[in-house]
Amino acid sequence: MSGSLLLTEACRFRLEPNEEQRIILEELFSAYEDMVRGCLSRALSMNITSRKRLHEAVYHGLRAKYPIILHIISIRL
Repeated sequence: MSGSLLLTEACRFRLEPNEEQRIILEELFSAYEDMVRGCLSRALSMNITSRKRLHEAVYHGLRAKYPIILHIISIRL
């Protein structure tokens, strides 16, 4: 083993959201996809290989760009 670690997480559940919840979930998943793509892009462009350095590089920017995401999850769903 080369010392690298691959972590895969999965959560399977059945959800039948109402229309409002469906819209919120679609917006949430879209925002999450944008966040992941942004993090990957930043990591590649800055040649970042550690989670700590990536966190330091993107955390405050993500919090500024997506301030309401966690609030929406806790209140609406």
